[in-house]
Amino acid sequence: MITYCTATSGDLPEVMALLDAAHLPQVGVEEHILNFMLALDGEKVVGCAGLEVHQGSGLLRSVAVAEEYRRMGIGAKLTEGMLDLARHKNLTSLSLLTETAADFFLRFGFAQIPRAELPAALQASQELQGACPETAIAMTLSPTAPIEA
Repeated sequence: MITYCTATSGDLPEVMALLDAAHLPQVGVEEHILNFMLALDGEKVVGCAGLEVHQGSGLLRSVAVAEEYRRMGIGAKLTEGMLDLARHKNLTSLSLLTETAADFFLRFGFAQIPRAELPAALQASQELQGACPETAIAMTLSPTAPIEA
């Protein structure tokens, strides 16, 4: 049975290993680990998702599920958890960068936008400073799916 919880700094090594296996950037994770949600199979971290907050704008990052646990709805549950956290924090926008999962995020109301149109506050994120390649697709919640519920 998969359970979900908020990450602590003690979870950092397992989160980093999961991101490494998924070929996702690890830079900046340590600073934002307390805004990460984990999926656990017993004590084993099998999924994660994180939220960076920069001056009222959010960056959804590091959505990863261990390969043998994919297609079980874990990624969707983690993404929904991050959307709830963004609402709880009263963020005015939520964006992300992805190289491989644009279709996945479309179903949550994200829409592709030019990277230059991301909120200026997100430029403080290491993801936008080079951790995520320039080829990554920028997405933000579309006006029909506002972060403020």
